[in-house]
Amino acid sequence: MNILNHLFGKKAPTSLAIAAEIEKARAEHVAAVAKRGAALAGLSTMNDAEHIKAEAEYQAQRRAADRAEARVADLEEAHAEALAAEAEVEKQAEAERFRARVEAARKAVEVEAATLLRSYDEHAAAIADVLTRLDAMNAEANAVNELGRHTPGFEPVRNTDVAHRKQPDRQASEQREKRLCWVFKYPASPPDTERVKYQAEAAREAVVEATISPDTGKAIPVTPERHNYFGRELILKPVLEVREIVVERTNFRPGRIEHPLSEIHLPPGFAMGKSHWPREQ
Repeated sequence: MNILNHLFGKKAPTSLAIAAEIEKARAEHVAAVAKRGAALAGLSTMNDAEHIKAEAEYQAQRRAADRAEARVADLEEAHAEALAAEAEVEKQAEAERFRARVEAARKAVEVEAATLLRSYDEHAAAIADVLTRLDAMNAEANAVNELGRHTPGFEPVRNTDVAHRKQPDRQASEQREKRLCWVFKYPASPPDTERVKYQAEAAREAVVEATISPDTGKAIPVTPERHNYFGRELILKPVLEVREIVVERTNFRPGRIEHPLSEIHLPPGFAMGKSHWPREQ
């Protein structure tokens, strides 16, 4: 179009470049309309020469506004055509990319996959040899353990999973801390003999509840209510003592054994081939 040749020369513009020119033309149109309206401002006080000059300015701005409006219309038409052309180019490029992708996928399956499957067969055969040897070791360990069951002092032989594929056991543990506790005594318990056997501990927080004695005005601990402990009634007047108690306990947990290698299935890489593992008898 003539408008594009005038603005961009022989170089074909993009839709973004045309959109930028549209914005410029619209801004010029808005400015010309504003100047056109301001040209005849104060007409009532003008003399003849000023009136002629104002009308000339008004006509000049009107023509500038008309030119900007026509340029906007031509550029919008060119912008629509540029968008359509770019969409067609992108569609063709997408089709070409897809065609190249199809060819690459076909080449990978027909050529590269065969190479990879031959490599798989080689490695799978080696892994099958390893699994066969491990099975033989475990079978021998089981046979030895069966024969040594009744032998005094015989230490069983661990299989390969327990020896090499078992996570460490979690040992039982206790965490003990010194805490402020209410200490109760059973009725008629000896004062000094078997102290722990005849006492019950009730752990308390570090801050102990207290009340004010009406006689002395001092704070005294608030004791829990009387209750039965394994069917025996505890006496009143427990005492507060610092005792070492268990605050956390961890139970023994055996280590987890990894999934058995004997359950692995290694099929043939190519059709009509033999399974690598388990091996055919």
